[in-house]
Amino acid sequence: MESYEQNRSARQRALNLVWTAAGEYGFEPDFLAFTQDGKPDFYMNSVIGYVRKWYGGEELSGLFDAVGLSLMRETLDGVLWIGLENCAYEREVRERPVLSELRLSCAEQFFDQQFSKSRQQWMAQNSLVYALQAARWNTVLGRAPGLVNPWERRLFNELSFSGNLNSRQLAEQAARVLRTYFRFDADRTVHSPLLKLKNALAAYASRALPSRVIRSEDLTFARDTSGNGIVTARRTGKKSLSGPADEAENLAYIENCFGLPMYGREDSSKIEQLLCTDRHEGMHLYFTDGEHPASASSDPLILRAVQGAQAQAAQNRLHYRDNRHFYQNSIRRLSSRIQNAMLVYPQPLKVRSRTGQLFPSEMWRAVYLNDERVFSDVFREERPDFSVDLMLDASASRLQSQEIIAAQAYVIAQSLRECRIPVQVFSFLSLRGYTVMRRFCGYSDSTDSVFDYFAAGWNRDGLALRGAGYLMSTSRAEKRILIVLTDASPNDDRKLPPAPGNGRPNGQLSGHLLSRDYSGDAGVEDTAEEVRRLRKSGTQVMAILNGSDGDTRAARKIYGNDFVRIEDIKQMAGAVGALLQKKIADLSG
Repeated sequence: MESYEQNRSARQRALNLVWTAAGEYGFEPDFLAFTQDGKPDFYMNSVIGYVRKWYGGEELSGLFDAVGLSLMRETLDGVLWIGLENCAYEREVRERPVLSELRLSCAEQFFDQQFSKSRQQWMAQNSLVYALQAARWNTVLGRAPGLVNPWERRLFNELSFSGNLNSRQLAEQAARVLRTYFRFDADRTVHSPLLKLKNALAAYASRALPSRVIRSEDLTFARDTSGNGIVTARRTGKKSLSGPADEAENLAYIENCFGLPMYGREDSSKIEQLLCTDRHEGMHLYFTDGEHPASASSDPLILRAVQGAQAQAAQNRLHYRDNRHFYQNSIRRLSSRIQNAMLVYPQPLKVRSRTGQLFPSEMWRAVYLNDERVFSDVFREERPDFSVDLMLDASASRLQSQEIIAAQAYVIAQSLRECRIPVQVFSFLSLRGYTVMRRFCGYSDSTDSVFDYFAAGWNRDGLALRGAGYLMSTSRAEKRILIVLTDASPNDDRKLPPAPGNGRPNGQLSGHLLSRDYSGDAGVEDTAEEVRRLRKSGTQVMAILNGSDGDTRAARKIYGNDFVRIEDIKQMAGAVGALLQKKIADLSG
């Protein structure tokens, strides 16, 4: 209740800022802006009001309506507001000179906070918006934009919308920029027959309602990667118009950005039929080893994503090399802790043999393969009969910690390998309705590819845990441990379905007749349910939270006491070692 009241109060204050700047009260703005801690952003909410004041015609509203139906709406919205901020400022500062001081203050805060605030859930393309924002605030502070990519420099120059434009001219220039740089045709989208029908039905439904109630969860409290408030549209629960062509485009985007699928189309379809049900109905699970298509895509957004991932991989490796002595010492310390735990977990390795105790489940090998090894014997050297899976949250909330997460994952994986414990490492993120499971190494592969880790998109943790369960099923070990590196903040742009109990038998999750955002309590509840499911199947689940990122309260709801927060990287070996010792002891209990 307290959170609800705080959000409602923050929303009302943001509305007052917009209304005051617009000189018009009572209208419902499509966008509001908030700071890192959820407080209204004074400058950007004022800009939203000035846009309404000077450019409140139907032309600009029509463009935003069209963008709202695009699969790239988050990126396009961000790009448009960078241009709109400039023209609104130029127009209003003539009457309100103090606005220049507010703008300078906003620019300074952007750079002051970019390394001290956590980065929240942004789509992969929004790294472009961040770069453009940084360029804008650099110019406000009298510095060079700092853009290296020629394509980005040209786009940024085009976004210097003049305050001398009227509403029609501004809408035309904005549409031209989107068409030129993103191949977005607003006119074709707005005038599609299907969209006309949708709008007509919506208008009819509105007339039947005596009033319209805005719920606090309809508002996305998003932040940019610097921690400053960003302009963000309210979630309405409406989905973009999509069909087979859009689905094919989404799949091609995922394949080109993250790699070819591990499984064929038929097997992938069976996996989705098995796992993408009830709360995750209509979603997709995509498994990949990161192998890219032979021919690279010419799409500029895909090229940027691939190049960004490659640059991050290089940065991850550089970070490890620069701190090699520290991390190698961490591997030695963690390996020692694991070996100590293994001393109280004696599990001789059972192998197939030509003598010993008859192994009934292997009799088929003698009949069909003439294999005499249908007996069970004990290998003299004791080895663990469990495997460990390491799952890394790769959503955009981890952008600021990518090098640290990659190094931590490598230290943990390599320590387990040195103790002869099979380990598999993979990451997860959600984008365009796909939860992408990127496997870096299987149980017998080198762990070096862990440094290919990079962050982008959202995180549908519950579905990712189902995917983890499927990947773990390939382990030959009898028992399993799953370690999740996370911030315990599930957040996806695709909502939970509107069904009583969300389709779960006996209503394990709270029943809701209306769809809910996959975030906050709903996301935590779903993730906790999947953790319970894994534990019920015999898998030990634990979590690691990094630094100041992450929600301890949510982590406790999801993982109970089986999580550890690493405030200082120097604590990693001790903290992770202690938790692993506990999990290994639980396996032998």
